[in-house]
This record gives sequence, structure tokens and C-alpha cells, in this order.
Amino acid sequence: MVNHRPADVAVCTLRTHTLPARLTGHPRVAVAASLATANLGIEELVRGALARPAVRHVVVCGHDSRVFHPGQSLLALAAHGTAPDGTIIGAHGHRAHLPNLRPPVVAAFRRRIAVHDLRGQDDPAAVLAVVDALPRHTDGADGAGDVNGDDGVAGVLGEELAASTPRLVPLAAVGRVRPIASAGGGCFVISLDRPAGRIVLRHYGDDLASGHELRSRSATALTLAAVAHGLTDDPAHAGYLGGELAKAETALRLGLAYVQDRPLDSRSADPVPSLHWAGPATAEPPKGVAL
Repeated sequence: MVNHRPADVAVCTLRTHTLPARLTGHPRVAVAASLATANLGIEELVRGALARPAVRHVVVCGHDSRVFHPGQSLLALAAHGTAPDGTIIGAHGHRAHLPNLRPPVVAAFRRRIAVHDLRGQDDPAAVLAVVDALPRHTDGADGAGDVNGDDGVAGVLGEELAASTPRLVPLAAVGRVRPIASAGGGCFVISLDRPAGRIVLRHYGDDLASGHELRSRSATALTLAAVAHGLTDDPAHAGYLGGELAKAETALRLGLAYVQDRPLDSRSADPVPSLHWAGPATAEPPKGVAL
């Protein structure tokens, strides 16, 4: 039997990222997505839920972050709302502050949508059983009765939603790494030690006869270490290094071939990769790896 009534439930799976794909096929689930933060993430959830007039329930399931507590903060928002400065009353989350959501938007969310606490539950069958048991509202097939005049913001909720977004100034994606000849300070060479499961970051001095070596599974750890040890103080090269190390970490995790300064592709990695320079056999480091 085909259910022609619109989906009226949104599911927030917190940091359980594998759960949304197992819930979205249900006829009552309008959207299922994870939630990482108690500020911008909750703002996006509120705007997304209110933009779907049929949605009347948000089910909070999956596992909450022990650091950021977005699930607890979302439940606090539903129960207590926000202070005049946008802080979520009773929230334990890190920076649980909603500076962009206007008070009528918060009021409409709390009045129109019921938030259900299913934290800790990551069984899709159990979550969908709760979804099936939720009551349907009878104030219109599209669930939009309060949007049209019963929630105290008659005729202006759309405008309030549009105004409840961060004010971001678009910038061009441009920047430049200093050429090797003018940068000085040596060069970085990145390779993989697959048997050890490590990214290898080598820094050579100008004489190419001495330098430093760092090893880790984590691109972030290597980038921070390179900056902390003073191997680079150029923001452009730190950005380059972070991006290149992230590629190396992805290749290590997924078994992809890695060559510095070249895009990743789907080729399988060599079974015993070289720990030396992964670029062409030239007397100069690849373009863009200098400090």
C-alpha cells in the first residue's frame, strides 16, 4: 500500500554516521542526518526542519559526543529555548550558542516540532519502531497550520528563516606558495611506510644532506608537529603540507597509490612501496614543496 501522506519525521543520528542511510527509505522519515556541534549544527537542523512544513517530530538517536554534546543541547533547546544572547538554556555542549537563529524561529521550532530522546540507540529497526509509533498531527495534510498563522509569526516565518543564517562574505579561492628559489629553508618529502602503517614526513635542509623525519598515522599530527618544531612558519606552506598529508593519510587508509603533488586515483598501492621520494627522479624537489 502506498502512503501518500508526506513524511513527518526527521531523524538526528548524532555521531553515528552509518545510521542515516538505513533510515531514509522509511515512508515517514523526511530526512536523516548526523549532528556534530551544539551551535552551527543545531542551527542547520532547526532551519532544515522548519523548511519542511510536514515535519512534526525529530527523533534524536545514535551516540552523543562526550566533548560537544550536541544531542543533549538539542534536547535542552526543545525543553528550555534560548537566552536573549542565543545561549541554549540548560545545554552542556561546547559553545552551545545559536547566534543566528532569531527568537521567532526558535519559538516556532519548539512549538511545532516534538523532539524525542532516543540517545544511545543505534539499531535501525528499534529507531523505526519508534518512528512508526509517533502520532500524526491533524492540523492539515502538510502540517503547516502553525506556519500560516497559529504560531505568533503569521506570514513571516519564511522571512525569519531566511534572516537566520550566518552572514558569510564570499572570497575567491586564491593563494600562492612561494617558489622554491625564494622560499629557502629546505623542502618536505612525503611518502608512506605501509608495513608500519605510517606516513613519513622528511624535511631536508638547503644542503639536502641533513634534516628531520617525522612519522605518524595522522596527517593532523604531522602538520601540527612540523609547525611546532619550526620546520615551517609560512601559512601558505602549512596549508599545502596539511592538504598533502591528508592525501597521504587517505591513501594509507584505503590502500591507494600515493605520489606527492599528484591527485589520488583508484589504482592499488604497490605491495612494497619505496620510502624515498615518490616523485620524478630529478635533482630538484617537486614544485610547491619548498618552505
